[in-house]
Amino acid sequence: MRHRLPAIALTAALAGGVLLAAAPAQAAPVQPGAASAVAATDHSADVVRMRHQRDQLLDDAMRLDQIGDHNAAKDKRYLADLLQRMIDTIIRSDQHG
Repeated sequence: MRHRLPAIALTAALAGGVLLAAAPAQAAPVQPGAASAVAATDHSADVVRMRHQRDQLLDDAMRLDQIGDHNAAKDKRYLADLLQRMIDTIIRSDQHG
């Protein structure tokens, strides 16, 4: 339980950050041409940042496994998987949007 509460808090913070980052792009008035290029640029920066966070979580998980804290490593891998799912969702929405 000690590791789950921070993991849940981190998951909520990451999900909230993604929602807050996407909110200004959705609230902006839609203009043909220029708006799609700006939205794609903003999302690509978010995806790069999220991939970096995912890689850090996986590195942390590997270190935790090496020192024997397998439950904490499992939590880190779970968060990395959630980030990957968010990344995939953003990429799919950019391709279809």
